[in-house]
Amino acid sequence: MPPMKVALLGAAGTGKTSLASALTLALAHPSAAPDWRISDESPLQHLLQALASAHPALDLPTALKLDTPEWVQALEVQRSFDHTLLLALDVGPTNANNTDTAQRLHIDALLRQTLVQAQIPFQVIYGLGEDRLAQALSALQRSPAVREVRPKPWVWACDKCSDPACEHRLLSDLLASRQT
Repeated sequence: MPPMKVALLGAAGTGKTSLASALTLALAHPSAAPDWRISDESPLQHLLQALASAHPALDLPTALKLDTPEWVQALEVQRSFDHTLLLALDVGPTNANNTDTAQRLHIDALLRQTLVQAQIPFQVIYGLGEDRLAQALSALQRSPAVREVRPKPWVWACDKCSDPACEHRLLSDLLASRQT
């Protein structure tokens, strides 16, 4: 069975690297069935951060086309992950990297808009420390939305049966139930 791949996305200072380390340790336990690969590096994240730095007022849905080779490749890599976890912002004046709140909010919005526009399922992870780890572990226990399974259409068995005795019994039982 191939390893389950998890992408951690988020603005600078949201704790991607810390959560990646904590998840790797938590999921390395022998009782965890699948093999997990946790990544806090994503071409999509790097593209969006570079774009946000170059164009601070960019509104993705109206200004950006996701069909350039660079975007197509980044989105394909992002789609290859079994789970995409977006780390929510802990909004404050600054973070450990001295990135201002406005820029962090802008990158967070770009990440969300891009994932929605590209129809890549994701889950937002909130909290700090152990709470964030518990929420991430809980999200990973759910089936990934990417792996949507459609049920087979229901087929009535008698649609494929041509046994006249069977049809006679069904019709007789139906008529008898209506008379009572």
